[in-house]
Amino acid sequence: MAGTLTLRIVTPERVVLEQQVDQVTATSVDGQLSILPDHEPLVTALAIDTLQYRQGKEEEIAAIMGGILEIKNNQVTVLSDAAELDTEIEVERARVAKEKAEAEKLQKTDKLEVYVAEMALSRAITRLKASELRKLRKPKL
Repeated sequence: MAGTLTLRIVTPERVVLEQQVDQVTATSVDGQLSILPDHEPLVTALAIDTLQYRQGKEEEIAAIMGGILEIKNNQVTVLSDAAELDTEIEVERARVAKEKAEAEKLQKTDKLEVYVAEMALSRAITRLKASELRKLRKPKL
């Protein structure tokens, strides 16, 4: 389809999303990038953060827990251990996970345990961020 991208978000458990989109904005470990049709081929590591994609005037959001992003022939493929669409996020569960990770981080002294707690905290914060962005984008009637 000319003028669009095919966005695929894939985890080991499932294909989270496969859709034609006009634009993708993601956060790599080197910074944020926006992808439009006919983008040069690229492979980059993704940070734990949100990914926005737009089709027409509709903008949607996914929480991406790191991974790899590949751009090739107007196909954007995200491979991640975990990813959720903003509509799938259970906000209360994410809040509880954030609070638990914050408490664990303060209690840990081993560097590896602190790192694991920080990663859990990053994932929870990303889920909450995706949920908040959805609220800002779609006002309730």
